[in-house]
Amino acid sequence: MSNFSPLERSLAKVLSKVPFVKSIAKYFYARLVYLANSSPEKIVTSKKVDMLGVSAEETFFGYYDKSPINRNGLVLFYSTNSPTNKAPNLEPVTINVYCTETCEIIFSIKTRAYNWQQGSRVHWVSDDEFIFNDYDSHSDSYYSRLFSVSKKLEIMSYSFPIQDTYQKDYFLSINYERLMSLRPDYGYRNKKILSKCDLYNANDDGIWKIDFKTNEANILISIDELCKKFPNKLFANALHKINHVMISPNGENFIFMHRYLINGQRFDRLFVCDKCGGNIKLLADNGMVSHCFWKGNNTIFGYLRGKGGKDGYWIIDIDNLEFTPFKNTLLETLGDGHPHVFGDYFITDTYPNKARMQKLLLGNFRTGNVEVIGEFFHGFSYSGESRCDLHPRFSIDGKYVFFDSVFTGKRNLYKMEVSL
Repeated sequence: MSNFSPLERSLAKVLSKVPFVKSIAKYFYARLVYLANSSPEKIVTSKKVDMLGVSAEETFFGYYDKSPINRNGLVLFYSTNSPTNKAPNLEPVTINVYCTETCEIIFSIKTRAYNWQQGSRVHWVSDDEFIFNDYDSHSDSYYSRLFSVSKKLEIMSYSFPIQDTYQKDYFLSINYERLMSLRPDYGYRNKKILSKCDLYNANDDGIWKIDFKTNEANILISIDELCKKFPNKLFANALHKINHVMISPNGENFIFMHRYLINGQRFDRLFVCDKCGGNIKLLADNGMVSHCFWKGNNTIFGYLRGKGGKDGYWIIDIDNLEFTPFKNTLLETLGDGHPHVFGDYFITDTYPNKARMQKLLLGNFRTGNVEVIGEFFHGFSYSGESRCDLHPRFSIDGKYVFFDSVFTGKRNLYKMEVSL
């Protein structure tokens, strides 16, 4: 079997307490087991898969929580001539609007605020308008820009960068400078790294809410406030960050992860809050929260450590805080992934196995069935913050799945047909 065993996963869990040792052990062990499990196959699927965009460049979309396509068949993606198996540099990347009907790029704009995992958080806020983050060198600040495809111009800019939006009503923002200092995978590197003093000062840092029409901003939750309301005796020696804010489909609530680090070891907590910053609830505080997605307006589907210390996919009711495990033997053997939900279905992925193959999985909540619909090779040259997770996302009609992959040796965005 090329999948990692429960024993191997348990050892990795133990080594998480010593991050430096874990990273060294992972580096050598992954290469050792690959020698015994390597395969000539770079892609295994019966589905139709098409690469989108510019073949001469590397392309990608970014995170798993947004679909790159709108109702008019226009797809957003990034392209770059810079090698994406290295850390991002200060050169801009290009955001493209691609027409799936004509197979042509109809509009492009550059951004200087990005990373390989989430790009600049570009996404549609209507069928004509999209928003993304950028960097202004004159004010030395990150901000967001709203563009119209039909007008082919910027129609609004905002003094805060986006993390997530609810239509054109409001958006939520976080501190990307703090992320760059503590987790560069999701930060932007245009500004200087924050000092330890800056990082320990978390009174005016947290989650901001910005009105789309007025640009008015106010802080909903500060990190200091969060730590006082939900304290832990370890906080005195911890550095804190907030990330992965996701707004519910109806815009009434949002979830976010609070992560704190002590001597390099990370601890995760998952919270839910209403759109005004009230009724905050601690959903999970068992040390590990990985990736989540809204299953509806009142339920979360995610990979995290649940009751009894069990790591797996759980369904969480935000009203009664009830945890229900999603039971599937195949899924339980594969570990962490990035789930994206469409009705009764979800798509998720895996990290590279011993043969360096990433699996793309289609699941059904109603039947409990999960099937592998594709496997894609991920070489060692893409690692750390330059890794390429599949980050699968459904199209808005559920007919396609979009994912990033490096199975050709280059990072590219792909579209796969699925039958639900």
